[in-house]
Amino acid sequence: MTSLAHQLKRLALPQSDPNLLTRREVASLLFDPKDAASMDRSTFYALGCTGLEELLGIEPAFLEFQDTLFSAASLTLERSVQSKEVNEKLDAGISLFLTRLCPYFLLKPAHKCIEWLVHRFHVQLYNADSLLACALPYHDTNVFVRVLQLVKIRDATNRWNWLHCLQKPGVPLSRGTLITHCYTDLSFMDFICTMVTKAYSGRSGSCSQLRVIFSFYASTIVAALDAVDRVSDTIISKLLPYVQKGLKAPLTDYKAATYMIVCQLAVKVVMEASLVDTLAVHISKSLLKEPVLAKEGVGCLIVLLQNQKEALCSSRRSLLDEYLSQTELSADNMSALDRRLLPLVRLLESRYCGALDGVLGGHVTDISSSEQKQLFHQFLSLSMSSGKYQIMGDSDTSLLLSLKHPQPSVRVLAVEHLMSIITSGQVQRVTSCLQIPLESTTSWFSRSRFLLSSRVWTKHVVVSLPGEVWWNPEKLDTNTCCYLGLLCRLFSVTISGAGEGPAAGIFRDLMKLLIQVHLREPPMLFRFLCVLWGYGSNHGDQLDVKVGAVLQTQALYMGRALLGAQPTAMLEELAAANSPVFPSLLCCLSSPVREVRRAALGALQSLSGAKGSPFQPITEKLLKTPEEIIADPSYLSQALGVLYDECQTVKVKTQQTKLQSSMRQLLQSVQTPSCPSYTGTHLHAVLSALLPVLDRLLEQSGPDTPTLLRAEAQLMQLVLGKYNEASAPLLAGDQNCLDLFIRALRTSIQQHPDIPSCQISALEQITKPFFPALGDEKVQQKLLSVIFDLLVESRSPLVANTISSVFKGIAVDGQLVANELAPPEKPKVSVTVQQTRRSRMTQRKPQESGDVDPEGGAVSWQRVTLILELLQHKKKLKRAQMLVPVLFSLLASLEPCSGDHTNMEYTKQLLLSCLLNVCHKLSPDDVLDEDKFSVELVVQCIRASDMPQTHHHALLLLGTAATIFPEKVLHNIMPIFTFMGANIMRLDDAYSFRVIDKTVQMVIPALIKVDAVVTRIVHVFADALPHVPDHRRLPILAQLVTTLGPARFLWVLMLLLFKLHATQTASSVSEKDAALERDMDFWIALCCQFEVTDQLTSIINILNFLLQLPDDKDDGENYISTMWEKALIFSLDAHSSKELRHFKFLSVSFMAQLLGSASFIGKQLQQRLLEEILRYIHSVARCVEENADRPTAKFWRVLLNKAYDVLDKVNSLLPTDTFITVMRGLMGNQLPSVRRKAMELLNNKLQHRTQWEEQQVTALLQLTGDLLSIVGKGHGKVTEAEQAINRQTALYSLKLLCRSFGSDHQEAMVPVLLRAVEIVTASEEEKNVTGSALLCIAEVVSTLKALAIPQLPRLMPAVLHTLTDRKELLTNEIYLLSAVTALQRVTETLPHFISPYLQDATLQVCDRRALPTAQLSARLSSLRSTLATKLPPRVLLPTLAKCYTVSLQAQLGALMSILKEHISHMDKEQLNFHQSELTSFFLTALDFRAEHCEGDLEKTAQIEGCVIDCLLAMVMKLSEVTFRPLFFKLFDWSKSDSKERLLTFYRLSDRIAERLKGLFVLFAGNLVKPFADLLRQTNSSETGEEKSSLLLQYVLDCLYKIFLYDTQRFLSRERADALMSPLLDQLENTLGGEQVYQQRVTQHLVPCVGQFSVALADDTQWKTLNYQILLKTRHTDSKVRYSSLLMLMELASKLKENYMVLLPETIPFLAELMEDECEEVEQQVQKVVQEMENILGEPLQSYF
Repeated sequence: MTSLAHQLKRLALPQSDPNLLTRREVASLLFDPKDAASMDRSTFYALGCTGLEELLGIEPAFLEFQDTLFSAASLTLERSVQSKEVNEKLDAGISLFLTRLCPYFLLKPAHKCIEWLVHRFHVQLYNADSLLACALPYHDTNVFVRVLQLVKIRDATNRWNWLHCLQKPGVPLSRGTLITHCYTDLSFMDFICTMVTKAYSGRSGSCSQLRVIFSFYASTIVAALDAVDRVSDTIISKLLPYVQKGLKAPLTDYKAATYMIVCQLAVKVVMEASLVDTLAVHISKSLLKEPVLAKEGVGCLIVLLQNQKEALCSSRRSLLDEYLSQTELSADNMSALDRRLLPLVRLLESRYCGALDGVLGGHVTDISSSEQKQLFHQFLSLSMSSGKYQIMGDSDTSLLLSLKHPQPSVRVLAVEHLMSIITSGQVQRVTSCLQIPLESTTSWFSRSRFLLSSRVWTKHVVVSLPGEVWWNPEKLDTNTCCYLGLLCRLFSVTISGAGEGPAAGIFRDLMKLLIQVHLREPPMLFRFLCVLWGYGSNHGDQLDVKVGAVLQTQALYMGRALLGAQPTAMLEELAAANSPVFPSLLCCLSSPVREVRRAALGALQSLSGAKGSPFQPITEKLLKTPEEIIADPSYLSQALGVLYDECQTVKVKTQQTKLQSSMRQLLQSVQTPSCPSYTGTHLHAVLSALLPVLDRLLEQSGPDTPTLLRAEAQLMQLVLGKYNEASAPLLAGDQNCLDLFIRALRTSIQQHPDIPSCQISALEQITKPFFPALGDEKVQQKLLSVIFDLLVESRSPLVANTISSVFKGIAVDGQLVANELAPPEKPKVSVTVQQTRRSRMTQRKPQESGDVDPEGGAVSWQRVTLILELLQHKKKLKRAQMLVPVLFSLLASLEPCSGDHTNMEYTKQLLLSCLLNVCHKLSPDDVLDEDKFSVELVVQCIRASDMPQTHHHALLLLGTAATIFPEKVLHNIMPIFTFMGANIMRLDDAYSFRVIDKTVQMVIPALIKVDAVVTRIVHVFADALPHVPDHRRLPILAQLVTTLGPARFLWVLMLLLFKLHATQTASSVSEKDAALERDMDFWIALCCQFEVTDQLTSIINILNFLLQLPDDKDDGENYISTMWEKALIFSLDAHSSKELRHFKFLSVSFMAQLLGSASFIGKQLQQRLLEEILRYIHSVARCVEENADRPTAKFWRVLLNKAYDVLDKVNSLLPTDTFITVMRGLMGNQLPSVRRKAMELLNNKLQHRTQWEEQQVTALLQLTGDLLSIVGKGHGKVTEAEQAINRQTALYSLKLLCRSFGSDHQEAMVPVLLRAVEIVTASEEEKNVTGSALLCIAEVVSTLKALAIPQLPRLMPAVLHTLTDRKELLTNEIYLLSAVTALQRVTETLPHFISPYLQDATLQVCDRRALPTAQLSARLSSLRSTLATKLPPRVLLPTLAKCYTVSLQAQLGALMSILKEHISHMDKEQLNFHQSELTSFFLTALDFRAEHCEGDLEKTAQIEGCVIDCLLAMVMKLSEVTFRPLFFKLFDWSKSDSKERLLTFYRLSDRIAERLKGLFVLFAGNLVKPFADLLRQTNSSETGEEKSSLLLQYVLDCLYKIFLYDTQRFLSRERADALMSPLLDQLENTLGGEQVYQQRVTQHLVPCVGQFSVALADDTQWKTLNYQILLKTRHTDSKVRYSSLLMLMELASKLKENYMVLLPETIPFLAELMEDECEEVEQQVQKVVQEMENILGEPLQSYF
């Protein structure tokens, strides 16, 4: 583009934009440009007004634009034609509106308003800057992109051209790009800053809606400053005006943004001092004027000043100057200003106290006016250091400066002022005044010397210091504590500076002065030092001083030096018994800080110079182990403990006396009330038995006494801690010691939350070693009694838990607890059974008091219950059996109680539980008197209580007691069961059932050791079963057996149930069967409650029991002598022989049913079960043989069958490997029935299983030899019939083995085939066996395949021979089926090897004479199909030809079916190859009618139909080329003089036409003349009426099919003329009689002529045809006339509306016939007319 073009473009006005002149596309924010072009102006106006109304609901300030930009007048305003002034005013309004709109830019109403401005005022062209400024804070949104796409910024000179790359892709502006452009294009930075100033102009306050603009401003400018490499002066000069505006702005957010920019500038660039000062001044002014962001402003100031040089004081001074200039503000405004400035001043003071002090100090002397002095004083009040610079009225200067004043009078005034402050108690202020940096001038020390030497300090407070040897801060008053605290702080300041440094000498002088003035006397000095040595351990802070380890160490080193410099007399005084020095040093020796212990040890070394000290022995001992003391803070405790032990054990009397005296003095020194408790705490941690201290502290712990100090509470806790194992004997020897301990136990007040109460501490001392160390049982009894009393009286859970823990931990004698449980009148209780019975008798008498023992002693049941609860978890209890009598006594006394029933039951449960625990705790050496254990009371609990928990506890106790006193419990248990059997079990409620259930669970297990007893118990339950409700029986017995052990006693219960059923009597057979079925289901359900192994064990035991029973009652003598234990189950004396047999039968039947139930499927069984079953079967089989001639023979046979049923069920469950082994063994059994049963089981397994493992297959194949030996004859003395059955079974087994495994193990099956062929070829073999052999052969041959070929010469003749002998076959259908099956399998398997036998086999298969069943017929049909499909044509076709020549008529149909199926399976090449052969055969076969013309026509037609069907099968596979010569050959064959051939040929033609349909028309042309000739000949034929009628029928049917399928215009005029007359003449042909004629006309002729008319398709020929038919209606014979009418109606129905042209000539003929003499003809005419009316659709009656 040329420069001229650039200039012209720049000068172009927005209104010259070509887009304004077109309406195809219109700029739009919300709509597609093309859609916007189709919308009118009013729509956009309505949209804009809607947006404005919504904005007014948010911000009312938009109201001013309602009458300008959004007025109705704006609809007609076109700014392109307005003047410059109007456009400038409009631009200002739009700019203001867009600026106001910026905070709401993302809202939908804003978009609507912008849409109106774009449409009406073209702001995208005229006001692009304002529009983009409105959208720029939202540069990362899609709406900004949409706005950007409206603006024309393509020109490179446009300021927004850098955004042009975003317009087309429509992506938002990234923040990085924005920031980079901001610092590279300073005009854009200026644009952003100006945008902010425009936005806030005219606003004040927070203006939260502008926060988004200020955030955008701050984030952009700060990020740009951070991103630029070097902040240039240009950037600073660009930003400074806006920074100043921001600091002066009243808007909080604007000011905060400016602070951020200033901080970024301060960090990024080094500014000149003048600029820094200017910024600091502006920031300070902003803080004073509007200190809303005080913290942020100070932070900004700090960042600025920390990053710039030498600008600190000026800013502080400027702040103070600004403050002092506020002289015109009112008091309220000043107080508000002070409140805002307070955090700022405090912040400055905390961070820059030195600089602030300097500024304040400089202003003190510069203040001139009183107003400024007042303001300065007010500013000082904001500071923490106000006291130093407080103006004193007398001297007109501050306190600190007055103290430094050169005039003595001013200094005296200052000191007096300071003294008044101290007197008023404001010590803190004095301290703050004195905390002056050491860097101050040396003149300060001279002033300090004056302070320390001034007696004014001491005259008020020194007199209040106590004269006691201990200065105890815990006991001093407040003023004394303040004075001591001030001394401690002065000491700390001076000693910290006296060590090193240039001022060390001065500080030492000060220390001397401090000691000379305030601590002149050595005792007072050391009392002060003792305070410092021990105050660090104080939990309180009475002195308000922090004495750390450093100060403590310094004081100790000073004490060491002072002690070393003291004369001997003073040293002796300091080490005296009443001096605090030695105890205080001992406390320091146990300090956790190593240096403290080291310094204390040095001081102790200096103190050891006092040889006359009472503590000298302790000192000497401790100084011998300095390394241990320094290394371990706890070593002092051990050392003093050893010294205390030595007091008692040192043999040298003088040493012992000295040591004891020394320890006594130490104890007495800490017993003085003035001794601090924190010091006593340290000492008491290692000393024992300070009873006076404890007595005093206990007196102070009463409810009405003041609260103990924390350290006193700790001291009391430590003193109580000395009640330990070593001091325990003292309680027995010193009554005062015991009384104090009991007082401590009863003192429950807790002084401090984190220190346990005296009561808890005392209880915790009763430990496992402490209690037995007491020695005296009376003391133990007393302590136990107190503990139990506390448990009753206390309501604290903590006390109860502590007592429980204490009691659980100590080992207590059972007699002590028994004494506590017994009533007060009876310390010891012993209860005998007689007393218990007596007590039970007295229970039945009414008593007035329920809380009375049987013998009159009152029982505290609450106390008893609590003790019993403790006993529940007590493990360490000596002589626990001593509790039994008192517990039974309490149980007996509890029965008649009339108190709360629930509490009584709970106490009863506790008593029973304690008795149970006692029984469990008994060791083998402990002896429990049987008389004292009352089982009757426990049973009474079960009977009298209705609480399940009570039953549970009582039954648990009975079960445990049964292991201790089995005879006694058994004596009581049997009546329980009898009682239950007689009463409870008959009650159907949850109570009775629960009692029985729990009794069975808990009591019976203890009695299982004696089987006879258990059998009696089971007997009780079995006898009671009929009286138990049905739904309770199963759970009760299941629980009983589960408790007893199913493996041991389930079989006993089952046998008892069998016996119960066997001995019942039923009134009728039906009731008996129903009862048996019901009981059998119940027995099985009961057994299924248990594991399969338990059930199997029970079955084995039942079988074992049955084997031991005699065969009959008469044989039972031996049984009784050897089986006396079993008599409990079934007694021969008590039962008859019939009941014995019934019992056995029930047992075996049950086993069979159980083994067949669903619970056994898929379970593994034990080998022993099978062995028992076989043993029992053998036993029963023997009984069958022995009782064959007796009346019981039937019973034994039925029982044997039942036993076999059991064996069958076991077989289905046996593991396969075991099964094979067992079956092999059974096949060698002598009994044929057993062998047969084994083979049947094997067959069953082979039939139902499909998956076998390889080793199992090998084992099964090994059975082949055993089976073949059974197939062979002569196996023992066996009847012929039984042997035959066994041989058949064996052959069937071999067949199944071959079917399952023969394909993979063919060699193993060859011997089977040989043996089977031998059986078939044997002439005298039984036919059933031969049939089985044939079936076996069928299976083996199909498996062996080629391996069976060598046997075919022997096999095939034998099989064919069996089929030839029809008489035997007819008498044995199975045999015949077997032979056919064998032949079929051989044919299927070896079709290529049976050619020598094919002709005979075919003839036999085709013989249909006397087929007895459909099954055999189907099998033969399948065999014929096999022959037809399996054999090749070269083999089968010659054979079939031969068979045709020799076969009988009955065989030809089947023969043809074979050929037909064979042809249908031949492929094209084979058919072409054998076509001539087949043609010759068919020409021969088609002559069957000619050869048998004198025979039965129906049979002949049937066989001929089979031949034709067979030929059709071949025709359907031929092509047109191959079929044509065959057809004409057949046509020529039919031209002989034989009428039978004609009959055959036209029947064949009819069938071919039916199958080929339209294709046959191609070959039918040559048949037209023969058809016409035949029709004429049959019309005049008079011989052979039946055959002629049949021939005529075939000809008419063939013609009908030709006409029906004619689509090639076969019926030309010549052919039509040739056929029309012969066809119509057939109406007059009455050949065959009236019935045959009528049937021929209706079924063959009329349909043929009707289809003939359709095929004509020519109206002239129709007319001829119609007229010829009409002429026949005038025939003399009424039958002909009637037939003509039928044909006429058929013609009309075929031609439909085309018949209208023939109607005129038809009407006269019909009119004639209406008056025919034959009534049938007349009626038929009416039908014809009616039918024609229906066909033609118009009435014909008007024509007659």
